[in-house]
Amino acid sequence: MPKRALIVSLQGIGNNLLALPLAASLRLAGYERVEMLVTSPRAATLLTTHPAVDDTLASNAASFAGLKGRGRLVAELRRRRYDTAVLAYPSGEKSILLTALADIPVRIGLAHWTLGAAQRLLTHSEPADHGLHDLEHNAALARLAGASTDMNAHWPPFLPSHGAVNNARRFLRDNGFDPAARYVGMHPGSDGHFIEKRWPEYHLARFAERMHRTRGLATIVFDGPSERGAGRRIANLAATPVLPMDGWGDLADALGLLAFCDLFVSNDSGLMNLAAASGVPTVAVFGPSVVSRTRPWGPRRTAVVAERPCVPCYDLGPYSGCVHPTRMCLADLSPDRVASAVDDVMGT
Repeated sequence: MPKRALIVSLQGIGNNLLALPLAASLRLAGYERVEMLVTSPRAATLLTTHPAVDDTLASNAASFAGLKGRGRLVAELRRRRYDTAVLAYPSGEKSILLTALADIPVRIGLAHWTLGAAQRLLTHSEPADHGLHDLEHNAALARLAGASTDMNAHWPPFLPSHGAVNNARRFLRDNGFDPAARYVGMHPGSDGHFIEKRWPEYHLARFAERMHRTRGLATIVFDGPSERGAGRRIANLAATPVLPMDGWGDLADALGLLAFCDLFVSNDSGLMNLAAASGVPTVAVFGPSVVSRTRPWGPRRTAVVAERPCVPCYDLGPYSGCVHPTRMCLADLSPDRVASAVDDVMGT
């Protein structure tokens, strides 16, 4: 009987992307079908285009909403008869319970302090090494599943489709920007629960001006539906050309637009991981979160960390918020420091 694996990644798009090398590794290990369970329908649409992923379910889809919807999700997971569930790091109690209720016989995960008694439902586990990157944690999961641990063999995992690149080319042309030019991409947002992760927009505007002056690059602001308006504010603050996405397109279109970028500068966010996953040199600014766990992965990727004694203040579990009245640990991180990191990444 063909082996069927489900990768459970009920976090943001960044964690979903970091699970893709795990999917490729499982496929090479002999699983004839590899599927994913994620949170966002927008992410699910993109992830299903990856060659190692046969299908992707989104737990936040309308059909799975509410108590009855959760019952339908469990029933759907049972119907698909998975042999193995691999809980991408850092999966929580809900992920484990779903796979147990779905009667998936082999449940593989890494134990960490937020799981509590639920970790007893894992059939194969070991303690997470909290000094590792999330992609390295997923390599440990691959080993427990009998697959290759070489995640770098499958990273970066994404190239944009020709259709997405053509959509991006039209978007640039329609907004008066040259499709033959090169750009610096910029993401001003982050998870809405972690506004402390956001580098102030006035710093982003100054940085855009510096990239135009020193590298001749205009800026594209990748402000999606949850950050709509941020790009326009940055464009108003900057004295050099800035094109906001302003909610245009989907994640596949964002991937297409990244093909026109020589560089991407971002907060710790899913778009940071999308840029790194597409092979674009990436510089990320970090405040509350643990840089060793979630920095952009790969060569020509780096992170600049806020210089405050309270950094980092968040790892796993619920975030209680910043204890300081300004709530802006990144306010003191200067564009000069980020520009210096860009020079290192770009080799100039």
